[in-house]
Amino acid sequence: MLPLLVVLPILVTAQWSTEQLALYDLVEEINENFYKLYGISQEATTNEIKKAYRKLSLEWHPDRNQAENANEKFRQIAGIYEILKNSDLRQKYNDVLEFGLPNWRNPVFYYRRMRKMAWYEAIFVLLAVATLAHYLMMWGTYFEKRLAYSQYLEKLSKKKDKAEEARMVQETLESYKPNKWKLLPVLLAKWSYLIALELLWLLKERMTKKEDIKSGDSEEDTKEVMRPKSIPQPVYEFEVARDLKPVVDMGQKPESLSQEEVIKSSREAWSPAELTMLVKLSTEKYPQGTPNRWTLMAQAMNRREDDVTAMVGKLKQMKQEEYTKLLSAQNTIASTTSETSNKAAPIISDWSQDEQRQLELALQKFPKGTDQRWERISEFMETRTKEECMQRFKELAQMVRNRKQTAN
Repeated sequence: MLPLLVVLPILVTAQWSTEQLALYDLVEEINENFYKLYGISQEATTNEIKKAYRKLSLEWHPDRNQAENANEKFRQIAGIYEILKNSDLRQKYNDVLEFGLPNWRNPVFYYRRMRKMAWYEAIFVLLAVATLAHYLMMWGTYFEKRLAYSQYLEKLSKKKDKAEEARMVQETLESYKPNKWKLLPVLLAKWSYLIALELLWLLKERMTKKEDIKSGDSEEDTKEVMRPKSIPQPVYEFEVARDLKPVVDMGQKPESLSQEEVIKSSREAWSPAELTMLVKLSTEKYPQGTPNRWTLMAQAMNRREDDVTAMVGKLKQMKQEEYTKLLSAQNTIASTTSETSNKAAPIISDWSQDEQRQLELALQKFPKGTDQRWERISEFMETRTKEECMQRFKELAQMVRNRKQTAN
């Protein structure tokens, strides 16, 4: 029903123009024949209508006439003139004189009444009409269900079943029967109340979420403020590392402790073991394409990068016979160097290069001030006792002092 009431003004406006609606309103307001008011016949010409209008307008003009209804009378005379001078509107007015104004059977009758109402009056009328329509529709639904159940009961053959079904049907029909609690205004009030409660609940829930978020932020700020300050860690001094320059990765002579002597000079001859190791590193462990290949090989060989790259280049250009001769020559040089080294430093001959390297790493791992330092160093060495590690450290320290005195 409500959609029909909304569509009705659109249909009326499409069928009747604004001028025609104004004509009906003016006829209803004056309630007198326009031709008689002008003092002319219904077949009068346009010139006669103009003359009558001039005469009446001069007579009822507010500036000339001091009567109380002069303004209203002058407005009506002007409205009549606008209708009579237009042939279409004049013909429609003649139809009104012949057939009368639209009655209650015509939709424009109700539309004209609604146009003159205030907004609250229009809402009240719409609500009343919608309530009546809704009430009639409920009764229609009730009678429809009643008819359907009656036909259903007639098909039942057994009396017991029929009596039981009749009782159930009657209870069901009672739920469809209209009552005051099912009227449209009551339903609208009920729905409005439920919607208001739902909106209020949503608003409270949203406010609660905002408060929870604010409280969570404040708790985080409190945690940040109460966070304890970090305790500075003690800095260990590596006294041994100041005096000794250890070899980190590769083997070296036991007495070579300075940084300049850690990496072998490029003038020093290559031993057969070094050549064999170089071949393995360049072909197996660090093949072409390995990142930082030459640096890794130089660290593994304990030589400079240019020395390693130069030797690899020479090996690539050598033939098998030349490589064999080089190995034999290097064996002779290595044996001579080994004998000289053993004569020069008999004190440290019992420590191998791997043990020397492990000792230096242990001295760095367990610096001075570490609890049970020498016990941990001996455990790290695995092959030496605590006394041997301490004796070796004293020998190295004495060697460094002697070298400093010689240099001075």
